[in-house]
Amino acid sequence: MFLAIREIKKEKLKFIMIIMVTVLITYLVYFLTGLAFGLSSANKTSVDYWKGDYVILSKSSNSNIYASSIDQSLLKTLDTKGIAPLNISNTVVTINNDSKQFNLIFMGIKDNDTTILPEIVAGEKIKKDNQIILSESFKKSANIKLNDTIRLSNVNRTFKVVGFSKEAEYNTQPVGYVSLNQASQVMMTYKTKNTTDAITSPTPNMPNRVSALISKNKLSSSFLKQNNLIQLSMAEFINKIPGYQAQILTFGLMIISLIIISAVIIGIFMYILTLQKKSVFAILKIQGISNRFISSSVIYQTLIISLIGIIIGLTLFFITINFLPNSIPIKFSLFLTVIISFIFIICSLLGSFFSAINALKIDPLDAL
Repeated sequence: MFLAIREIKKEKLKFIMIIMVTVLITYLVYFLTGLAFGLSSANKTSVDYWKGDYVILSKSSNSNIYASSIDQSLLKTLDTKGIAPLNISNTVVTINNDSKQFNLIFMGIKDNDTTILPEIVAGEKIKKDNQIILSESFKKSANIKLNDTIRLSNVNRTFKVVGFSKEAEYNTQPVGYVSLNQASQVMMTYKTKNTTDAITSPTPNMPNRVSALISKNKLSSSFLKQNNLIQLSMAEFINKIPGYQAQILTFGLMIISLIIISAVIIGIFMYILTLQKKSVFAILKIQGISNRFISSSVIYQTLIISLIGIIIGLTLFFITINFLPNSIPIKFSLFLTVIISFIFIICSLLGSFFSAINALKIDPLDAL
């Protein structure tokens, strides 16, 4: 360690250059990790609140909840304890009399069912069909307040904001919670011309349908087959969210590639320095300095460069996210940061391994 630090102090310019390259790469790695984690959360935050182990969808939906349609009458044949019906629709809304439009996911729940509804942080629960609880993420992006009115652009239906829940998003869009039938596919397409229509069924004799059932227990395969349903675990359902896996795999590949590139750069730099210091290492060996001491100095230098790069890169990342707008889905994850940093250090040390071996092979007589 002593030899490593002394050499870094002596060759400041060389080591500053490699540290700068390391900082830029670590900064980019942490930034991409934050984006990957932020996008992952934005795809499934609302699902993480669901207190169930399985999602039941119609077989014809191809595991897409938007395309799923289940007859509510099936609930009468089931033990409804531990089963929560859910309607989901993707819509566009405006706030009060403003013409600016926002994307919003409607999730219809029955009787403020906490199996689906996250914790309410402001306001109250839904008491009427024309009321809505919005995610805090929508509150931040749309600057909306309690008692404001949102209007569905395509059907001219209005809802009063009565509460805000913890941040909840699905497929990168904020979520609003309404009563079960108000988020049905029919109500999203039925255009109303008078206010009483907003709380009535558009087609009286049409069977009520829901998008999915959230279940704490596994349903029998015979029941699923008989009613043309499929059953997904929460992990399977999340992986089926459109675009979710592609985003995770893309960012993961980019992050791993950058870590490997950084390790190669550090390894090449240390190898070149080792070649340039052949005569120095030869003199040290003649003076009786052990191979272990010499090779460890190379390893310590790599470790110091990696740690400095990680600290500065992480600092720049924290500074950056404080200036980014809320519309950019970037989040800090302590767990991922620790894992990425650990992998980065290990890969860098592996990259310097060849330099350490080269230092061991130096023959004092040949070098002199």
